Amino acid sequence: MTTTQTLLNPAAYNLGSLVRIGAQRAPNRIAIRMLDGIGVTYAELDDNTNRIANAMLGAGISSGDRVAIWMENDIRYMEAYLACLKAGMVVVQCNVRHTSFEAQHMLDDSGAVALFIDDSTAERVEALENRDSIRLTVTTGANRDVATRGYEEFSASGQPTPPTPISPAPDDLAVLAYTSGTTGLAKGARLTHRSLRSIVQTNQVANRYSIGSTQIFALSLSSSAGIPAHVLPHLAVGGTTILMSNFDTPRLVDAIDRHHATFTTLPGPPIVDFCTIVREQGLTLPSLQSLLHGTAKAPEEHLELLVDAIGPRLVEGWGMTENSGGLVAATSALDYSERRPGIFSSTGRSVPETVVRLIDEHGNKLPHDGSSVGQLIVRSGSLADGYWNNEEASAKAFRNGWYHTGDVGRIDEEGYIEVLDRRTDLIISGGMNIYPSEIERVLLQIPGVIECAVVGVHHEKWGSTPVAYVVRASDVSPSLGELEAVCRRQLASYKQPSRIEFTSTLPRNVGGKVMRHRLR
Repeated sequence: MTTTQTLLNPAAYNLGSLVRIGAQRAPNRIAIRMLDGIGVTYAELDDNTNRIANAMLGAGISSGDRVAIWMENDIRYMEAYLACLKAGMVVVQCNVRHTSFEAQHMLDDSGAVALFIDDSTAERVEALENRDSIRLTVTTGANRDVATRGYEEFSASGQPTPPTPISPAPDDLAVLAYTSGTTGLAKGARLTHRSLRSIVQTNQVANRYSIGSTQIFALSLSSSAGIPAHVLPHLAVGGTTILMSNFDTPRLVDAIDRHHATFTTLPGPPIVDFCTIVREQGLTLPSLQSLLHGTAKAPEEHLELLVDAIGPRLVEGWGMTENSGGLVAATSALDYSERRPGIFSSTGRSVPETVVRLIDEHGNKLPHDGSSVGQLIVRSGSLADGYWNNEEASAKAFRNGWYHTGDVGRIDEEGYIEVLDRRTDLIISGGMNIYPSEIERVLLQIPGVIECAVVGVHHEKWGSTPVAYVVRASDVSPSLGELEAVCRRQLASYKQPSRIEFTSTLPRNVGGKVMRHRLR
């Protein structure tokens, strides 16, 4: 089979082919670049990812093996990710803000055999309690021990020709996207080549990308949603992704204007700052075709302020890791240009090839009448096929082709969806998902902590912040300082309680469950 025939054969089409196709149609176009640094063309990206893929195969890493990436935003992050897809390996993303304690679970649970790191995570890698299963560690940084391979040297050891096998089956596993659960342990959503390819197609439409789109990507690549939902679709349309090292609102606005960006994403907390900068500088951002806000529910007045600032270019969306990180529902330009009633409380309508249904606590279908409230369930080609090594959680969430989101909402007669609660106990702080049980699990390990409960409370800047209520064995031990120290060691900064309150009892209902609404 020729290369052209391979590209045209849907059965042979995997996510790595996005780079190969881009290199054939526009080899000199910039595919990915750092905002203040270098970039790589589609031809260079194709060669570089082939080299990394072949180097891994040559090092004894096989198709189907799990490869973890624990790095900050960098072009080489994307090269490692895409190389895994080309070689049929499975990507495991460790959030760059995670502690060694948090990353250890992902590495152990996934059975990762290779790990890509940089200087920002090297110290935390050294602090891992168990690295026995990691056979290959590659670093992009200068900080390395004798067991670690340098990225450039490792890449040079591979051939620039396409790796074999180059065609994972559509239902082969591509990514393990870890998402927190009610047990407090992260679950790996099983994203296949088929599900990722589906989100690549639907997000192009939902986010209103154009051919050759240029996006400013200011979020973290280590978040499981960013690459499938935004970077891969931009590769598919022959676009350019400009990576920011970290989020900075003034620099984001300047980058959109200076680089004539057509798309970007904006979390909830900086919406007001974004609008203030645009207004005070008298900017119109003429190149911008769409801007997605979708990481967390924002106040209606903030979304209205955003539409006043940029017009109907806003895309408000609802999605989740289990849907390959992409959108399940999205608004349209017409929704805002006509100021449809209730639009600022809505996440829009279902995206292409996606159905959202409303059910009651017994699984019975509820009417889409705009007033009935129930659980939102989803059927989509982008859905994960379950959770890795967790049949119980898979059976509970994925039933008869439907993903049970646990989100409560309502749907009106025209299909507009309103999400009332982002899961019952979920705390969304600055666009980051925090489950109370993750924090509770850490606190309950501390001697002298009898029980505890964590709830989200309103925060002016971050939207919500975790507060912990702790019942102790005595009035003096453990101390507040001891609790805070353990949280600092074992939890990413955004998960650490902003306040810890001591209490003699936790409010419970007749069934013995903690009444979190009382604590809130």
